[in-house]
Amino acid sequence: MKVHKAPSKSSATVGIAYRKDKVVYDQWAYKKSQKTWFTRGTVTRKSDGVKIRGYMLYDCANPYKTNPAPKPPIPK
Repeated sequence: MKVHKAPSKSSATVGIAYRKDKVVYDQWAYKKSQKTWFTRGTVTRKSDGVKIRGYMLYDCANPYKTNPAPKPPIPK
């Protein structure tokens, strides 16, 4: 998945994360115009140990719903 600089699909990409990489979340953002949840965090790549900090699509960062914090309700 692409890791973005800002919570938007069209923002600059700061890195790429792969399956089985470790993701630590610390913030969620809802992009109303795209009707999409993003999560901000740090990805530690398993292949080379590089740490990437930025925004990811929530469903891509948590594909198996294993994150203990559920997706927040959509803001009005």
